[in-house]
Amino acid sequence: MKSIYKKKVHLLLLAVLCLTVLLFIPQKVQAAAVKKPSQVKNLTVKLTAKRAAKLTWKKAAHAKKYQVYCSVNGGKYKKLKTTKAASVTHKKLKTGAVYVYKVRGINQGKKGSYSSVQRIRTLADTKPGLSAAVTGTTAVLEWNKVKNATGYYLYKAGANGKWNKITAVKERSYVVNGLELGGVYSYKVVPYLSANGKTFKGSSSVKKITMPASGWLLDYVQPYAKPLSYESYNARAFTMRGTSYTHGFAVRGTLRNDEGIYFNLGGKYASLTFKTGMKDGKYTARKPAKVTIKADGKNIENGIFEIKDDEAFSIHTINVKGCKDLRICIVPEDIIKLPDTEYGFADVKLSK
Repeated sequence: MKSIYKKKVHLLLLAVLCLTVLLFIPQKVQAAAVKKPSQVKNLTVKLTAKRAAKLTWKKAAHAKKYQVYCSVNGGKYKKLKTTKAASVTHKKLKTGAVYVYKVRGINQGKKGSYSSVQRIRTLADTKPGLSAAVTGTTAVLEWNKVKNATGYYLYKAGANGKWNKITAVKERSYVVNGLELGGVYSYKVVPYLSANGKTFKGSSSVKKITMPASGWLLDYVQPYAKPLSYESYNARAFTMRGTSYTHGFAVRGTLRNDEGIYFNLGGKYASLTFKTGMKDGKYTARKPAKVTIKADGKNIENGIFEIKDDEAFSIHTINVKGCKDLRICIVPEDIIKLPDTEYGFADVKLSK
């Protein structure tokens, strides 16, 4: 019984002795048992959604927890989160912003060095706007810059209303060709941001183009053949009786009635309207001419007439509905040698 009592006394004295030793050990010696965490390595930041990012890093030695800091648009770093895990998801990001992250490990009161910084960008949630400047068969589409966009997708609406992607461009303009009279076209531009192998789309803008039912011939169709005997076709500005014209052409005649100016109308148009007369100029001889217009090899109503010097210019309207191949031949009258007279076709307009 006495031996058991002695053992208990000895244990109690030993416990008191240990406690006394611990109390008198210097603070620095105790702190030395808590080690400073190593620097956080391999920090990566990836966008997982338009407004969410995931951060991951390699666990640091002696780190019990991690502090994640974030700077937005060059501002001061603020603590985002303290976590025991080696990853964190940052949600509800601002659009059109630049985020910079850094992470450090902590072990009680000791803090490790920050990781190298990593940054991401988010796409602005603004519409680019879309405008169209139309000239003849061409439209120039333009839009505004969207902050942090990698590029822009261009779409065109099909006959069924479904959007079909045309292309992706980094510029803020795109040229569309092949527009037709009477046509209705719809285009859409969508900004996008590419990051970590993923693509995030922004807000879109749409533009509808309604083409007029009539327009200048040379804005939509260029001649595919010209007079063969000489180079006389001139589509630049010219004058007739002191009036200047820019939407038409002037041409000399030919001695052959199988030579002329040919247009491929493709059966798309209904009528052709124009003025004719002698182009102003000094000629060795001012000779009247006979004009013959054929549609697909056949004479057409009102397609044969004369251009005379003693008349003011005349206005003509001819039916070209269904016509694919239109040919205009001009033959000066009562001559053996070809004169230098030029004949004008002004304000030449196609209609659907």
